[in-house]
Amino acid sequence: MIHSLMIPRRKKRNQEGQSLVEISISFVFFFFFLLGLLDLGRVYFIMVALEDSAGEAASFMSINPDCRSATECPDPNNGEWRARNAAGDQFNWTNATIVVSYPTTGKSTGNHVRVSIQYPFTPLTPIISAISGGQLTLVGDATQIILVE
Repeated sequence: MIHSLMIPRRKKRNQEGQSLVEISISFVFFFFFLLGLLDLGRVYFIMVALEDSAGEAASFMSINPDCRSATECPDPNNGEWRARNAAGDQFNWTNATIVVSYPTTGKSTGNHVRVSIQYPFTPLTPIISAISGGQLTLVGDATQIILVE
């Protein structure tokens, strides 16, 4: 009885690489999970930057409603310049689309100015990229009341 306890048991031949296979499959799932978290962080960062930029442009245009772009007022005294420079150069602003809209009644005091910024986002995770068709459109909006005519 004592003799049988001292002899180590040998593993079966088909179980020798099982741990290696299990850990390699687990690493694949863990890697995609980390990429998904990275994409989620990027989306959150860009959304905060878009909301901040749209808010800055809307605030500026509530005081200067006639200064939408550089063709109307020189830089830095226009809403588009304010939007593009509020969040810095943390992402590619050349892909962003800035849309400024006023109500049909015009740019008079008490009306609203709305600034909407659309940004195409390409995820790093292949699964999210396949589900979304390769790109997501992130939108930041802000509305302010026009204070002066």
